[in-house]
Amino acid sequence: MTRFLNAVWRNLVGDEEKQKFAKVEPITIPEALDRQMHRTIKKVAEDIAALRFNTGIAELIKLNNEITGMEIIPRDLAETFALILAPFAPHIAEELWERLGHTKTLARRPWPECDPAKLVESTMDLPVQVNGKLRDRSPLAADATDSRRPRTQAARAPKVVPWLEGKTIKKKLYVPRNL
Repeated sequence: MTRFLNAVWRNLVGDEEKQKFAKVEPITIPEALDRQMHRTIKKVAEDIAALRFNTGIAELIKLNNEITGMEIIPRDLAETFALILAPFAPHIAEELWERLGHTKTLARRPWPECDPAKLVESTMDLPVQVNGKLRDRSPLAADATDSRRPRTQAARAPKVVPWLEGKTIKKKLYVPRNL
């Protein structure tokens, strides 16, 4: 947990020893990261209510990993991260909150709202197998219902084509939203 909290500190504040400070700016959150943030808000709230603290922390670790390496951190993301970190690490979350420019405690702030529209994925990566082994992943609309399109798209995937050259396909399986 020390490594995780140090990584959070480096991402949102910076590394004082290396004189490298994080830039938190009021910019819009990239769509994929915004979706991840809303999934994290929902998952952590559910996990706290069900007393599954480890899985809530795991979601925070995933979100922190997505933030790692960003040149500029969106302010809304940094503030939301501090708020959902607070139940697990209140002292560090409070210090992050203060460093983000707030003068009042975060303890009285409401839990961040989760936007249900941002929880629905518009696309998904469909795993493509040949002879029972994963060969590639193909992007697909999440609401695809026609089974022919995913099959033809999977057969055209760059890493799958060499495995199909000169061979007769005996069986094509498509498991919607899965494989």
